Amino acid sequence: MEPIVYVALGAALAAGIAGAASSFGVGIAGAAAAGAVAEDEKNFRNALVLQGLPMTQSIYGLITLFLIALVSGILGGEFKFAENTSENLIKAAILLGAGLTVGLTGLSAIPQGIIASAGIGAVSKNPKTFTQAIIFAAMAETMAIFGLVGALILIITGVGF
Repeated sequence: MEPIVYVALGAALAAGIAGAASSFGVGIAGAAAAGAVAEDEKNFRNALVLQGLPMTQSIYGLITLFLIALVSGILGGEFKFAENTSENLIKAAILLGAGLTVGLTGLSAIPQGIIASAGIGAVSKNPKTFTQAIIFAAMAETMAIFGLVGALILIITGVGF
């Protein structure tokens, strides 16, 4: 397979999987937010913050997509791994791995949405639990951060800027 296929797959998987997971997470939390706001409009601000937490995984996917496109030369107009050599295939496979790492760890947006949903319910009953609800939801995000850091290490050490 040509190196460009691996690179394009890495970029697409990073943004696509993480973005889809963020959509599910935001949707789950959004359903709870709508119910909390229907009960009392004062719940809107806290519910909105908690609903937005699962969106960050899509940001990590987008950052990874741009980094892959940048280091491979897709952004900038000249693909650096056009020649089908073993070195170029290895670099392209590293970029595929980096994208897959961010995409798969981005699936943490789904449980984060579930946790945020429960937090929205808790905060609507007791607003003093807002900080705790954010901390609980942020715990799920840790895996996505680890994935982004791992992808950055792969890109920087495996391909370089």
